[in-house]
Amino acid sequence: MKKIGIIGYGLIGKYIHEHLPELGDAELAFVYDLSSEATAGLDPELVLSSPEKLSECLEVQAVDIVVEAATYQAVWQLAPVVLPHADFLTFSSTAFADENFRAEAEKLCKKWNRRIHIPHGAVLGYDGIFDGRELLESVVITTTKRPANLGSNVKEKTVLFDGPTREACQKFPRNVNVHAGIAIAGLGFDKTRSRIVADPDVEGNTHLIEVQADGMRFNIEVCSVPKGLVTGAYTPVSAFNALKRIVSDEPGLVIC
Repeated sequence: MKKIGIIGYGLIGKYIHEHLPELGDAELAFVYDLSSEATAGLDPELVLSSPEKLSECLEVQAVDIVVEAATYQAVWQLAPVVLPHADFLTFSSTAFADENFRAEAEKLCKKWNRRIHIPHGAVLGYDGIFDGRELLESVVITTTKRPANLGSNVKEKTVLFDGPTREACQKFPRNVNVHAGIAIAGLGFDKTRSRIVADPDVEGNTHLIEVQADGMRFNIEVCSVPKGLVTGAYTPVSAFNALKRIVSDEPGLVIC
């Protein structure tokens, strides 16, 4: 029986919980969320709301993997709590734009023989970028969202940012997890280029990945209608199937 913990009980966390029976030999170990309103309908014995309670929970029961679907701050705070006890599947991959944190996470993985999995989330193509990373010459990701989703009030299509992905992660940490994942898979945070565009008329959250390498190039474009201010419709489905592959011992992109 695989035991799975969830950090963050929003769209992604709820979707994974609801579909957990589809994994067969798996059960929910806990849900960690600071909002009592978000977890109001859950069995109180499953709900955790502090790092101390999370640590106690992981000490007394064997958990195979913890899924983070919260914020980059939650990754910073809770990865050191989780990794001594379980693998980590994290959607807030902008957390790894901080080199000090990434080094600490890699050290913990090595010490405790753990893995940090990075799902492709809202886009496709991580595998192709990762497999061809030695040949990559340039990688550009353009994300276009409605202004409110980016914390902007512009009235016409506007480029809000164009520069290194590391800086994009600092300026738009909740909106560029796709960019962080692509950077981890390929050229890194400083050599990957990010463009953030606010467009009042855009159909949904749109991500265009443009890759040039020695002897080839490819573009991938994905549009996902947002279910909230950040998460698109495709992301929860993608999230659950990423977990399904990991539970079936078919890991994808890993930090360590």
